Amino acid sequence: MQRCDQQLTPRDAEDGGGPPPSRVTVLDARPVLALGLRTVLTRVPEAADVLVVGRTPGAAHHVRAGVADGRTVVVLVDDDDPPGAVLAALDAGARGAASAGGTVEELVRVVRRAADGQLAVAEVVTDRLAEVRRLRTLFSVRELDVLRWYATGLPAKLVAREMGVRIETVKTYLKRLREKATREGLPTQTRMDLADLARRLDLR
Repeated sequence: MQRCDQQLTPRDAEDGGGPPPSRVTVLDARPVLALGLRTVLTRVPEAADVLVVGRTPGAAHHVRAGVADGRTVVVLVDDDDPPGAVLAALDAGARGAASAGGTVEELVRVVRRAADGQLAVAEVVTDRLAEVRRLRTLFSVRELDVLRWYATGLPAKLVAREMGVRIETVKTYLKRLREKATREGLPTQTRMDLADLARRLDLR
């Protein structure tokens, strides 16, 4: 199947086949990817007045501006994009989220459903968001707070100062977090392990 990142040439965009072009805007710093998406979506009648926001400076601003302008906003998600950014875009009014590495068919499905007023999220993106939510439910708010600070490299004494608690309290939270993570098969023995876990939980 054709993938979203497959190279398409300008001739594809000039092909006279299909319905008249719709007002599709693709904001992405990768010109070949942006051209390919525009070429595909201008041939999808339901994609009229769609704004696709991918890897571009000020992406969150563009999402909010598109929503305020009454456009159907779909975000394009890369594998290394933090899940929190995707959730923030959806909370801001984006109607869809598609994977940058997914198929063209999947992208079109997401755009069509979003344009129809549904909340449309590609399965691979849904799985990532669900995993973050599931893992976060394993830990208390204070345990996540400790992890967020501790993963930055701060010693326990400074973490305690930032949180306004005693150092023994920080050590207790950290011990509980490690025990819970171990039961899930998540390594937490080193600071690198804790930093990786913080990234996995999207604690930023």
